[in-house]
Amino acid sequence: MTAFMLVCYLGLKMEGGIYFKDVNNCLSYKERLHNQTIMKGKEEETYQCMCKLIPKIDPKSVKIY
Repeated sequence: MTAFMLVCYLGLKMEGGIYFKDVNNCLSYKERLHNQTIMKGKEEETYQCMCKLIPKIDPKSVKIY
């Protein structure tokens, strides 16, 4: 099965990944999260998000929305 993974980074650290069946759902969440800023301690950090095509994923091993 092919899926699209929403990946978000804070700095160089990956903060999470969610799999979607439809690229439009992935892009919708990406638009909402990308460039949001949060305070981490006294520093402000910015989410950098992207959708990645995952050509072969086992739907039994991960949840795909």
